[in-house]
Amino acid sequence: MAFGKERMSSYVDRGNKLIASGKTQEAMKLVERGLQHYSEKIINAISPYAKADAGLIVLVLRHLADEVERGNPGAKELYEGMKKCVNAPALSEIEKVRKANRY
Repeated sequence: MAFGKERMSSYVDRGNKLIASGKTQEAMKLVERGLQHYSEKIINAISPYAKADAGLIVLVLRHLADEVERGNPGAKELYEGMKKCVNAPALSEIEKVRKANRY
């Protein structure tokens, strides 16, 4: 039996519905959960990475953010508003030194 790709309903749309019904605190928690969800997906996709490539990863993520903002009107404005009121999850990294198995 084949499984399809995971599909998510929008955290932002669900948050806006909660705000419209007067549940602002619940909406902020929902958006924070969305931030955690997407953060974990991205970290899992790029891990493990070479410590020396951390700057390259930052460059890639900022480039992707710029492209997402360019292709999605309102994304930058949402980011600007949400960064002031949402608690971003802390990132804890564990450094493991291993011999490379790919070049």
